Amino acid sequence: MILFILFMALSFYNLGCMLTLQLQHYAIYPAVGREKFAEYLRANNSAARIPTILPAMLLLVTSILLLFSPPPFVRPWEAATGLGLNLVQLASTFRGQRPIQAEMEMTGEREEKVRLIIRTNWVQTTSSQRRTFQSTATPRG
Repeated sequence: MILFILFMALSFYNLGCMLTLQLQHYAIYPAVGREKFAEYLRANNSAARIPTILPAMLLLVTSILLLFSPPPFVRPWEAATGLGLNLVQLASTFRGQRPIQAEMEMTGEREEKVRLIIRTNWVQTTSSQRRTFQSTATPRG
């Protein structure tokens, strides 16, 4: 039960992070300015390690643990779906957003890249929403 509560708490936390990125953070990229953008992005990515990346990795670990040790009210397919949505987010990060950010760390802000990162990040945001909403629907008495 404690593992499931931790999974739910991390799911909600991760959803908040994803929505903040999607709706607020990426929207201010153009305001940073081209000349300071690469420096800003490097600093931002470094600062994200503890408040964003660590909880996301902990969520991945809890998803794996739930697959092998679910509480009685979590069906196997629900645990597998939670892990699957986590893996979608991970793949989206490393195949979508991270390469774009790495390029912008070197070249600075470019309008078409900002639009692309906003568009591709919806994969992460919707996966996070589905995982979180699924976890709230899972418990049954």
